[in-house]
Amino acid sequence: MLMDRLQHPDRYLVGITEARVTEESEDVLISQMLLHGEPVKERVLVRPYDGELRHELLEHPQFTGFIVKKILKTARQSPVAPLYLEYDLDLLRKSLKVHGVVRGEEEILTDLGAEMQKIRTRAEEMDSKR
Repeated sequence: MLMDRLQHPDRYLVGITEARVTEESEDVLISQMLLHGEPVKERVLVRPYDGELRHELLEHPQFTGFIVKKILKTARQSPVAPLYLEYDLDLLRKSLKVHGVVRGEEEILTDLGAEMQKIRTRAEEMDSKR
């Protein structure tokens, strides 16, 4: 689901009107998108054996930093044990000056919460089809 989210972020994140992968290698991906009308560019380090994606914001209208998405197992020995999706945000606001309408932290957290729910729903749908 997380790899599908990288290729098609508009399926999971509200406010994306354009998205494309501009560079891709085995473990690094560069993507660009318009998020709420603002350009965003990110470098994503893919670590499948750790169940982790590390998004580094290269261009963002408000923030610099990282967003790490990680899949955590609830039990190491049970293949049917539930998995948790964890987000770790390490973001710094670029400026305290406000020009025009700026999305606040609460709105960003709401968007990420909606994204997590869409990933969960799609994963559960796929699991029920097995």
